[in-house]
Amino acid sequence: MFFNINEDKRKMFLEAAISEFTEKPFNEVSVNTIVKKAKISRGSFYTYFENLEALFNYLMDTVKKERFSYARELMKKADYDYFQFVRDLFVYDFDAFSQKGTYSLFRNYIHYIQEIKKGSLKNTIIKDSLLEFMNNNDDLNAVFHYEEMNLSKEDFIDTVEVILIIMVNTFITSENEKLTKDVAINLFYKRLSYLENGIRK
Repeated sequence: MFFNINEDKRKMFLEAAISEFTEKPFNEVSVNTIVKKAKISRGSFYTYFENLEALFNYLMDTVKKERFSYARELMKKADYDYFQFVRDLFVYDFDAFSQKGTYSLFRNYIHYIQEIKKGSLKNTIIKDSLLEFMNNNDDLNAVFHYEEMNLSKEDFIDTVEVILIIMVNTFITSENEKLTKDVAINLFYKRLSYLENGIRK
């Protein structure tokens, strides 16, 4: 039903939903607020999505697909140097999402996974994300070269989880403290260097 409605109406609905999920944690999001902003009936909401959880997962799947499309290109440009890729990804994300509140959406998604679903980022986001880069290649190391960093597969996945949290936290800090792009990037690079090079050099 959702994909059969008028494109403008669909866009208005999604903007209302993103606004609500960006401004509030999942357990405070209101169907009434979404339908009021989208100018639709409560009944219409439930013909589009079974519940708020289904809507939230749809929004996040859409954002993640958009992100993967350019992340693959950035990985190639970084010549599969994972830390260079992460630096380039942060810069790209800053430009792509700073005006859309997407990192607030990611923050709330992380909270939703950990606090509402009692799940782990590793199993919900990280492993699926890594598989997106593999193109049916069963060897994760062939893509990310983590053995060159003296990491096991599990250690590498742990590192990716930590980096995801640092990225989201840095972007939220830049929003809250109104940091310039250069200051935010330098802050992220500094934090990332602790992982890449170690605090004790």
